[in-house]
Amino acid sequence: MDNRKIIFVGGIHGVGKTTLCKKIESRYNIEHFSASNLIAREKAEEHLRNKQVENVAENQDYLVTAINKYFQIKKWYLLDGHFCLLNTKNEITKIPYSTYQGIFPSAILLLIDEPENIYNRLNLRDSITHDLALLRSFQEQEIYYSQYIRDKLNIPYLMCNVSESEENIYSFVEGLVTQDVYE
Repeated sequence: MDNRKIIFVGGIHGVGKTTLCKKIESRYNIEHFSASNLIAREKAEEHLRNKQVENVAENQDYLVTAINKYFQIKKWYLLDGHFCLLNTKNEITKIPYSTYQGIFPSAILLLIDEPENIYNRLNLRDSITHDLALLRSFQEQEIYYSQYIRDKLNIPYLMCNVSESEENIYSFVEGLVTQDVYE
């Protein structure tokens, strides 16, 4: 699917993917989807609140099916999701590489933040106390694996701390969308 234009916005739970995607969506008129919502839509079930995934690989198959069904060719999309997830044993699990081959994103935007900021955001949002050490490790794995995916797919990549500046993000997105207009 060389003509599908997807900016994959990754990062761990609570880093601010949805908030940022809404800003990009309104600023650039790029439709935004959440990977978990697409999976739920395809599976016709509600998204689990505890963020633990029973069968990571199977869920990703649903995601690729949903993208093929709902995303148009030659139109830009923001897809927020993850490179790693927590399984039912609370272990960090990499999403299979084949998922990213199926999604075939045009670029990756990885959002990061200080683990303490993420911890505070999640506690406020979910009313659940999270393990700070786990969040730190989760983010480290997300960074490492996103760079691996970037290298395997050979696509543009930006890792950015949302708390510091959004201008780099807007420049990155604008560069992708503008470049596409001139091709």
